[in-house]
Amino acid sequence: MRLFKYVFVWGLALITIAGGILFNSGFPWDRWFYMLVFIGLTLYLHFVSKKLPQEMNYSLFTSTIFPVIYLFGPTAGMLIAVVAGLGDGIFNKKSFTRTLFNISQLALSTLAGSIIYEVAIKEKIGLWYHGAFALGLAALVYTYINLILVAIMASISTKTNFKNRLITLGREAFFSSLGISFVGIIFALFVDAYFIVGLVIFSVFLVYLARLLALTVELSGEKVKRQELEEELLIDEMTQAYNFRFLNNWLEDSREENVAVLFVDIDDFKNFNDVYGHAEGDAVLKNLTKTIKDNIRSTDSLIRYGGDEFVVLLPNQNKENALKVAKRIKEKLSQLPYALKEHPITVSIGVASAPYDTADKHQLLSYADQAMYMGKMKGKDDIHLWTVS
Repeated sequence: MRLFKYVFVWGLALITIAGGILFNSGFPWDRWFYMLVFIGLTLYLHFVSKKLPQEMNYSLFTSTIFPVIYLFGPTAGMLIAVVAGLGDGIFNKKSFTRTLFNISQLALSTLAGSIIYEVAIKEKIGLWYHGAFALGLAALVYTYINLILVAIMASISTKTNFKNRLITLGREAFFSSLGISFVGIIFALFVDAYFIVGLVIFSVFLVYLARLLALTVELSGEKVKRQELEEELLIDEMTQAYNFRFLNNWLEDSREENVAVLFVDIDDFKNFNDVYGHAEGDAVLKNLTKTIKDNIRSTDSLIRYGGDEFVVLLPNQNKENALKVAKRIKEKLSQLPYALKEHPITVSIGVASAPYDTADKHQLLSYADQAMYMGKMKGKDDIHLWTVS
């Protein structure tokens, strides 16, 4: 498989070189300053792309390649692609083989797009607004060829199905890459209309756009990390249910809710721990947590209130529906294959709902707790609805 990858990469490189020679359009020496700006901009965009998600990495440099194709032809466009691939390999510290593939992939995709553009212009297809439609066709071909080559390489490297890889890449990168290509088309028309002024203005625009994207991704990453940290602080380490801090946040939220509360307590759990040890007790708690989670909605919340007590928040559920959930949980818990058959695990569950019983969350939790204790007083292994006596 490794040999096959080398053969593919070097074969692709040779095809790219042959294509570049065959469709050589010459270097625009009379506009070397333009090319220098495009090369610098391409390297900058690749440097910034290190901070961006993978799907954006495919796309950013594309905004510089279409102005070059439009203004100077396929050879200059391929040069930009080579610079982009080389810059990507250096900035991201990729291997020689991977860098060679990137260079060949980008250059060959650029050549294919250039050929389509020139054919469309020659056949007078898409001459609308200075060839914008022809550039659009070129962008489409460039994007397709690019993704196909990446999918082939990925399927070889990871020994996965080519079709599946192509579909995945298409979902992740096709529209973002094509979108940036169309930004490049606007760039080309802008430079063609305003020459050096257009080049400078649009280059500055792309620099700020890249910085804005990088800043957005950075802030999003920090937000995700902060959310993950906050989530960790709200999770009970052993059971992976929410902890009392989560419940307290909910209690302190003054907004009124239509919500039902289940207060779940394991019957005689202290005696169980005393007889069989805390290791068996922990296993019971984990099993109970998993069972409850499997029998509530993703919008519901399971909270470890403390020790062997759990609270279940059921948003937008009335007491009758909450009772059905409680019965389902109790039934599933009774079916668990506990190793210690001589000591079956049962639970008592109290049920209260807002706004039917009360709109106050603290009072609602208290009512569910009291209902649970009423169930215990009746003999345990029971579900009890809160009612005003």
